[in-house]
Amino acid sequence: MTDPITRPWDSEYAIKQTLVLAETPELRVIDLTLAPGERVPWHLHPENDDLFICLRGAFEIRQVNPKRVTPMRALDRHLVPRREPHTAVNVSAEECQFLIVQGPGRYDYKALPKLDAGAAVRSARPS
Repeated sequence: MTDPITRPWDSEYAIKQTLVLAETPELRVIDLTLAPGERVPWHLHPENDDLFICLRGAFEIRQVNPKRVTPMRALDRHLVPRREPHTAVNVSAEECQFLIVQGPGRYDYKALPKLDAGAAVRSARPS
């Protein structure tokens, strides 16, 4: 059985793979793999930041404040500050794998179903 404190998202969504690599009261490291088309639903963390590190493949991090899309490729890094609504989406035809380093602060996860229903996000890519 999955510990709901360690993996509170299990009841919210399923993706190809989620591995909690390390966890302390102030820091957590998660290895995620998204199949083509999979996404992590919109959410935020009131108590901790998310540092994304792309290991392989490509995906997008979408944020609301400001509205933007950050394309991620192997070895790219991107910080999403606490209290910032965000999602990760595999828009490619291949699997993508990335680490999320969460902290400092107690781990928390607040789902944002209204954003999942269709928030418009513009691309941050240079024209």
